[in-house]
Amino acid sequence: MIFAQDSSKTNQIESLLVDSEECATYPGGHEALMKFLQQEISYPQECIETNVSGKVMVRFSVDHSGKVNEAKVVNSIHPAMDAEALRVVNMLQWSWNPGCTEAKVFYSLPINFALGNEDEPMEEKADKPSPHFAGFDIGFGSLMMDNPEDYAYWNVSDLNVWNFGFNLLEYKIPIIKQYLGLTTGFGLNVTNINLGQYDLVHTSTVPGGKSDTLFAIEGLNNLPYRQNGLSYGALSIPLLFEVCSKADSKNSFYLNFGAVGYWNFGGTWSTRGKYSNGDRFQNTVNSRFQMLPFGAYATARMGFDHYGLFVNYNLTPVFKKSATTPLYPMTFGITYNFDYGYFD
Repeated sequence: MIFAQDSSKTNQIESLLVDSEECATYPGGHEALMKFLQQEISYPQECIETNVSGKVMVRFSVDHSGKVNEAKVVNSIHPAMDAEALRVVNMLQWSWNPGCTEAKVFYSLPINFALGNEDEPMEEKADKPSPHFAGFDIGFGSLMMDNPEDYAYWNVSDLNVWNFGFNLLEYKIPIIKQYLGLTTGFGLNVTNINLGQYDLVHTSTVPGGKSDTLFAIEGLNNLPYRQNGLSYGALSIPLLFEVCSKADSKNSFYLNFGAVGYWNFGGTWSTRGKYSNGDRFQNTVNSRFQMLPFGAYATARMGFDHYGLFVNYNLTPVFKKSATTPLYPMTFGITYNFDYGYFD
């Protein structure tokens, strides 16, 4: 695999001899042939302007004098590329083995024209391992706590937590080629806790309550809720060890494990339902609800191609120590990965 520079683009020229080289060999061997092609091949300007690329296959014979004869294109991409490939192939001069009894030998030479970055060959970009973080996450789970029977409002159902993640950026630092790396990035997460028919209280409005506590009372407002949840959003930055079977995301198995740090930027308590007369109501309260501003959760992610599964477990509680019992969300779900690759 060799590369020849054009004034504005990179030529990628792949050369492979497929017939016997016992009778005719190129002076200096395969490396010398690659160097000659690198120096002589010029990417046709009209193909650059129209973004045409592909592999031109040239079939030719070499006689006793080492001269190329009968050169013809057997796999055509573009007339300008065909002409350039024939021009360079006809310039080749081979060394003939005097002991060979053959009158001539035939060779096939594929020349690959590919547009790429001037400063970096295209195949080097392809070899860079793709991370598996950017994409969508959808998960469900529960709040882990001590003595859950004492906190019915944090435990209204088996799956009272759902979360949605939109991971925007990803970057992978290779450690062992494409097989092991360190993945990071940036994402946005929204988590919702179902409160059933409980009303959330986080001020001293209830006798005996303190301003820094957070609890719930069933039916405080005497309104039947069709939807009642506490939602909060967070910005996240992962630090994951990633093991994968291939550099490219396509048809690759992967396994990620590590921790994700986050900044909680606030919450919303939202209730919806109907009054006894049939009128609908919707109430929203925006607050920090005594939640910890910073936290982290452990995560394990695995999958194939762009699809995967994940499980998250909070390493830090959601709320401040004085607010309520320590709550540790645990969620599991599915993920769809984008293929951003590297970003500069």
